[in-house]
Amino acid sequence: MIRAGLIHDVGKALIPLSVLNKPGKLNSSEMATMRDHAALGHEILVAAGSADPIMLAVARHHHEMLDGSGYPDGLRGDQIGDTVRLLTICDIYAALTERRPYRPPMPQTEALQILRGMTGKLEPALVEAFAISIEGKAKRHEYIAATA
Repeated sequence: MIRAGLIHDVGKALIPLSVLNKPGKLNSSEMATMRDHAALGHEILVAAGSADPIMLAVARHHHEMLDGSGYPDGLRGDQIGDTVRLLTICDIYAALTERRPYRPPMPQTEALQILRGMTGKLEPALVEAFAISIEGKAKRHEYIAATA
């Protein structure tokens, strides 16, 4: 999972900074450019000689949704591997909780609520396992802070 997390957005290296760092909402052309990063990442890894099918799938499919509404290939259900499913959850959580040029970071409780509400798009058991892990980490940090 660590390798998957490191390489999943490698295609963003080919997206113009004006799109990546835009402080407002992307227009339809910019959104199409941004969506290209998944296929571009796959192409970068293939050109670099990567033969790891899981890493290639992560780079290409980390924006696919179980209901087929994702991109770039509109995969659905069992067409999306477990590693990609989990990385997708992590990626969405990071996108929600990290500061972006166009908004402040979202509180973790709100981000987890959004993930839990993505029924049909994300694997519910993986979302719940992820949420339990995040919530447990927060409780450990609260305990450490209280006893320090």
